Amino acid sequence: MAQAKQEGEVKKSSKKPLIILVLAIIFSLAVGAGGMFFYMKQIIMPREIEAVCAEPPLPVVTTIYTELSKPLIVNFPQGSSIRLVKMTLAMAAENEATIAILKKNEPMLLNNLLMLISAQNTDSLKTHDGKVALRNAIFDDVTATLEKTSPGAEIKEVFFTSFIMQ
Repeated sequence: MAQAKQEGEVKKSSKKPLIILVLAIIFSLAVGAGGMFFYMKQIIMPREIEAVCAEPPLPVVTTIYTELSKPLIVNFPQGSSIRLVKMTLAMAAENEATIAILKKNEPMLLNNLLMLISAQNTDSLKTHDGKVALRNAIFDDVTATLEKTSPGAEIKEVFFTSFIMQ
């Protein structure tokens, strides 16, 4: 019996360290899980905030270019400093419908542009500001023509693709 008491005591004392070990493991796992939770929260939250605060992407605007089929050639009077101007023009629009309207009304556009260019002061065409003013006048004239023929159609820009003066 003495031996049985000793074995029982030994068994009782051996459960305590086992319980402490299991509790320590559970505590370590809980602390590790909590730490991992807060670490992941700090990593994921800024990304979510950036995703929420990010501005929506801008809509894609397409630009379609068209060039007039014929160059514009204008003769100036003999007394002027420039005798001849030859230029080709390109125009930018946002859709194919505007390009189709430009091509359909090209004879009227060419006529109006020839009249506009022939009315220019030849000395001003030699300067950069004069060319910019001519480009703006061409833009206004084409916009007015488009407004007459097809309201709602508009061009974005006019470009000189060649500009020759003699």
